[in-house]
Amino acid sequence: MKLISTFHPPSSVLDSLKFTLATGAEFLVVAKLNRVDIYSIDQAGLRHEQQAEIWGRIRTIKVVPIVNTTRVNLLVLTDHPEPELVFLLFAVSDSGEKHLTVVVSIYTGKLKIVALTEEGDYERDFDASILELNLLSLAFISTSSESYALAMLHFDFQQRLQLLTRIIQLDDFQLSQAPSQLLPPMSLPGQWFSIEEQTPRLIFVPCTEGEDNEYEGGVLVIGGRKILLYDLASSDVLERNIRKSRRTEKKKKSRNPDEAVNAKQKEQEREWKKRKPRAMVTWPWSEVTAFCTLSAEQDTFLMGDKYGRHALLYVDRAGDAVLKLVALGEASSPMTLTYLTNQVVYLGSHFGDSQLLQIMTAPIPGSGSDGPTLPVLASTSTSKYDEDAEGIIVNGTGSYLLKLESFHNLAPIVDGILVDPDNSGQNELVTCSGGRNTGSLRIVKSGADFREAAVVHGISNIDRIWPLRDSYQAQTTTHIIVSTLQETFVLRFEDDQKTLVSSDKGFLLDRTLAVSNIQERRQTPGDGPAYVDSSMVVQVVPRGILLLKYDSRLREYTRIGDLWTLDKFADGDASWASRKIVAADINATQVVIALNHGRLVVLNLSDSEQFVKQRTREFVEPPPISYTAEISAVTCLPLDSTKPYATHIAVGFWMSKVVKILSLPSRDGAIKDVCGTSKLPAAPRSLLLYNFSSEPGPGGEPSQAHPHLLVGLVDGSLATFPFQNKILGEQKLISIGNLPVTMHTCRIRGRPTVFACGSRTSILFWERERLQHSPLMLKDVTAAAELNAEAYPSSVILASLDSLVIGAVANFDKLHIRSIPLGYSSPRRIIHCPSWGIFAVACTRSTPAEIGQAEIFDSTVQVFNHTSFEKLSEFEVDQGDEVTSLHTFVATLQDEQTSFLCVGVTSYDSGEREPSRGRLVLLQANGPRALLVVMASANVKGCVYAITSVQNRVLAAVNSSVIVYEVEGTPNHISMTQTTAFNHNYLITTLVSLEDRLLVGDALTSVSLLKLTGSQIELIAKDYGSLWPTCAALLDDRTIIGGNSDYNLFAFRLQVNELQKVLEREGHYYLGDIVNKFVPGALASHNLSIDIPMVPRQLFLTPAGHIGVIVDLTDDALSLHMTALQRNLSAFFERETGVSHSKYRAPKNNVGRSDMEASSIGFLDGDFLELFLGYMGDKPSLQQIMDGQSEPERLTCTPDHLQKALEGLQSLH
Repeated sequence: MKLISTFHPPSSVLDSLKFTLATGAEFLVVAKLNRVDIYSIDQAGLRHEQQAEIWGRIRTIKVVPIVNTTRVNLLVLTDHPEPELVFLLFAVSDSGEKHLTVVVSIYTGKLKIVALTEEGDYERDFDASILELNLLSLAFISTSSESYALAMLHFDFQQRLQLLTRIIQLDDFQLSQAPSQLLPPMSLPGQWFSIEEQTPRLIFVPCTEGEDNEYEGGVLVIGGRKILLYDLASSDVLERNIRKSRRTEKKKKSRNPDEAVNAKQKEQEREWKKRKPRAMVTWPWSEVTAFCTLSAEQDTFLMGDKYGRHALLYVDRAGDAVLKLVALGEASSPMTLTYLTNQVVYLGSHFGDSQLLQIMTAPIPGSGSDGPTLPVLASTSTSKYDEDAEGIIVNGTGSYLLKLESFHNLAPIVDGILVDPDNSGQNELVTCSGGRNTGSLRIVKSGADFREAAVVHGISNIDRIWPLRDSYQAQTTTHIIVSTLQETFVLRFEDDQKTLVSSDKGFLLDRTLAVSNIQERRQTPGDGPAYVDSSMVVQVVPRGILLLKYDSRLREYTRIGDLWTLDKFADGDASWASRKIVAADINATQVVIALNHGRLVVLNLSDSEQFVKQRTREFVEPPPISYTAEISAVTCLPLDSTKPYATHIAVGFWMSKVVKILSLPSRDGAIKDVCGTSKLPAAPRSLLLYNFSSEPGPGGEPSQAHPHLLVGLVDGSLATFPFQNKILGEQKLISIGNLPVTMHTCRIRGRPTVFACGSRTSILFWERERLQHSPLMLKDVTAAAELNAEAYPSSVILASLDSLVIGAVANFDKLHIRSIPLGYSSPRRIIHCPSWGIFAVACTRSTPAEIGQAEIFDSTVQVFNHTSFEKLSEFEVDQGDEVTSLHTFVATLQDEQTSFLCVGVTSYDSGEREPSRGRLVLLQANGPRALLVVMASANVKGCVYAITSVQNRVLAAVNSSVIVYEVEGTPNHISMTQTTAFNHNYLITTLVSLEDRLLVGDALTSVSLLKLTGSQIELIAKDYGSLWPTCAALLDDRTIIGGNSDYNLFAFRLQVNELQKVLEREGHYYLGDIVNKFVPGALASHNLSIDIPMVPRQLFLTPAGHIGVIVDLTDDALSLHMTALQRNLSAFFERETGVSHSKYRAPKNNVGRSDMEASSIGFLDGDFLELFLGYMGDKPSLQQIMDGQSEPERLTCTPDHLQKALEGLQSLH
């Protein structure tokens, strides 16, 4: 069983809108693929308020205020195969607008018309048949004479672009049969418009009071080479047109056949007579993809083309209307534009980052003020103030668009690769994202956000770090104590609070085991001893304990007495002389030291500044060992931060591999056992008994205590145990690498955290009612400490291999996205060549052109350094050729391992239906700039869709064939020889190898599993269904996973019996998006809880920017429990909301769902299952979910068991 979970949700923006409350509060609604985000608009920008997940593919959204209430309805239209109009309720006040009719175009030849009540609620709906089959755009046009008139732009059967108007007749549940004379039918000049990529759109421009009475409103037609304004008929003209129409209808019914025929001919001539627009202006850029209104009068519009070039359109309606076009500048390619306030516009994009833009009145300094605002062909007349017959085009200098904020968008993800280029153990995903004018590589990492502020060089092999203050209660750090395994370094902040200098006076320079500020004990008359603030510091080294005091005037530490060696605590016991301190910990009033041979000692400081032995205890290993127990680590941090002492301490042991929690307060002075762990997987290296107190609630509620025992083990794992009521809870294991783990407490902005350092580093913190861990985005961190200097407030200091790094942790668990902009070069394929230290990226660059003109494309392979992403070199192919596939492999030539980059190049001819020419090119990188040199090439008869390799053989998917090439020769003289071809498919777009197994994905049929034996290909098994796969991958030599064009995931398993080998489908699941790439591994693979039976196997990448995780459930019993939980949870949700999760995830095709597959199989919805965690505190709902709808549906496992499994799932994404 496999779980599907989300690592990064879809980020492509599809639509947006704004609505305003009666109180003046404003909101922005942003629609993405499967969710709606609502933001409040204030002076600081956008603040996220709410999110609603939609079980469907969102197409568009609209808002309908509900009058006299504090609510609005958000209408969400979802896409095929099961389109729905979803009503979302949002609590607001009346906006003063009334929308009583909604028109939805879903199916060819039919409109869905939804009537609303005066309050804005749903009343009824009906289907209206229309003759306009190829409908391109709709717009309501409201006038004083006719209500609910609908302007329609369509492409008729004669390939003509037609504009007409029909009246919505709500009483008759239909549209008017005859076109309305309000905007008589007309044919638009076809040479001005192109519908291949972006269809033209209609915008209603109303009349306003005080304007010329001849203007009754009009319709703008945008999206072509010309922007056209057609005005509506005036009342007199409308009445005259209606009379003509009636006379024509009467003549058509005449008994005289000739008169009827003539009437029909005149009607047709009048209907499709070319009509001159009232005004027009040339649009000198590419297809318009988005627009919005900028004024309440609806006469000023912002428009953007597909390459992000934006211009302002003003409709001057006075007298002879004039269209004025003002170039503003370039931004992301827009999918939607929404005007917010104060000339600020929200731009939602699919091909780049969404942005907040402000339209300025003057060019922005540094925006290229010497050049034109936007590029315009010389043939297009532009000026600043001169008017021509086709309107005014103003193209100044510099950009007028100020980018206020950007929102990361990974869409569209075409390809991606998971790598660890610096061998830090922290994977990063590099994606081919963006397009048009915002192509980019995106580097995605998961972990704590560390911002470096300073670096101190000169100290290597650091083991521990401690901060010191001038007094215990002081807030500012003055000194840093750094210890290696051999010596100690003392660093002091200079007066500028930025510079660290050596200042080791007073301290012992042996290896330090522990050092800390402490409080001073004083005897107060009548009240007994009390602890007060002091400037004293305790340092523990293997041979003893040193007490020091800080002199703030001299800024130095001085010793108080001599070193307290162990013989001072002997009291005549000779066994103390042969011992040394092996571990130590210090709190405000106590010093706990562990001696070799199993002795634990608790000390405190007397009024006379003398160390006093409070308690001791000898430990021996349990039978049958029965000799002294060597202590590996101790901790004495108080669980109650309000107290200066600890009531419990923890002790770890080398041999028995256990940890014991001991109680200190006892009248007889003994150190007694409280509880302990069972035998751990490895010996404990470090310990913390730590309270992760939660942050105070928004209403000032007190923080809650969450004490935990943390055990860092020598094998690189970390064991955590909740500690409540003197009992240790269930153990959880986290992998931190393969080196012994040390732990260090830090308070980051007042929040308690723990840094766990091994071969990698992780930060532990309390969030969402559980202990969480997040990797730190640095490698080779050996120690950490809290730092709060004046120059570095709320910071941490980290030790690397040869330096100290000072910085701040801004976010504990954040997705880091770094962008490498490529501009007009859109990345299409990427591979990593570790032997050369490079990424090779296949890019397609487009040169923008005006509408109707052909765009020029060229293709290259760009080479980037795999750590810095510096562009090193570029390999160009011929004009008209495109790099369609990339692959890297290592071949053995004359017993020498040689790396190659194989490039598939396809030649396109506009006269061909299918490419017939291409070639395979073998490249090698030479020199420090990794210049790509051609080593060999081979011509092929078709498009090279995919390439893979098996040993010294290159396999290429060319049209319908898999062709095998043998790579031979010497490292300097290479040849490629075709050995065989496998021709049993229609269109192979996927080719994957795993050892000698080959997976072939045919885009027109399904998948096949092949075997390469020598140079020959043999068929193992084939699915003969019609899946239309877009991408597929091999999980192992028997298991196939893939995605198809119907937005489904599928899985097959090779079944072998005595008679045949078949691919048996074991999974089918509706994902809601196309999968472009499966990537083996996981971003969080370095930091997994190793005691949870879940293994992240694959990441999948989609065009909407969705990064998902496919998790294998390795425990069959847990698989059954999770399947039952999803069934019960789905039934519970359907009872509560009326929406069926099972129906949503059931596999679909282009005509809907099949009755044979009423629900998904083989896959579980991990995001949906995690909703169960929200019901853990809701006992009635929890009981309903656990009980199911009948006795057989009752869940047999406990809620706590499900909670642990789902929390483990959360940690994987």
